[in-house]
Amino acid sequence: MKSFDIMMSDHEHYLNRITQYDTNLFRILPNAELFFSTCLSFIPHRKISILELGSGTGYFTALMLSHCPDYEITCMDKSPEMLDLAKRKKEITRCTFIEGDITTGLPEGTFDCIVSTLTLHHIADRSRKNLIDEIYKKLNPGGLFICGDVMRPEEDWIESIYRSRWEDHMRKTGMPEDQIRETVSGREKAWPLLDTIHGFYGKLKAAGFARILAPLQYDMFGVFIGWK
Repeated sequence: MKSFDIMMSDHEHYLNRITQYDTNLFRILPNAELFFSTCLSFIPHRKISILELGSGTGYFTALMLSHCPDYEITCMDKSPEMLDLAKRKKEITRCTFIEGDITTGLPEGTFDCIVSTLTLHHIADRSRKNLIDEIYKKLNPGGLFICGDVMRPEEDWIESIYRSRWEDHMRKTGMPEDQIRETVSGREKAWPLLDTIHGFYGKLKAAGFARILAPLQYDMFGVFIGWK
């Protein structure tokens, strides 16, 4: 019974965390509006098919639909709880939701645009390379891949500066100290998984993307655009 109680407590903690996800985005992500608006600005403003990888609670999904209601969006995420939150948002309509792990296969068909925000840094380097290769294959000719994500600087001393600035930002937003410690600890655990700017660029190039643009880079965050 005791272990069952612990499991329930962990699940309740997880549910509470994902319901606060959209709010915490602005606590964790400095310049969040600039980050997401940069990603959004490269999506053509017309009816196109979009695959969103790691769509989560649908925060960016809603932004895309506010930008152009005619988008045909397929949302893919491995968390049924997050997908359920997205489905309940009144701003999100006419989307297809797929529960699944993006590292084990993408949906059938091809797309005009594939987008991922704050997702790819969660997966291992080899899996990320394979996924980017698959993304390229899933794009229609002339299609584009938009990725906004967490990056690792080339040198440790740069990371120290960025991390200090990051912690200051979280404190200024009123984030409790225990949550700041938990968030920083999460980055430390993810450190071996993270790409550098040059490393990520290399993966895009190797996958076949002929034109690659990095329109936004600041501290430990960056936005990449790759055209097929």
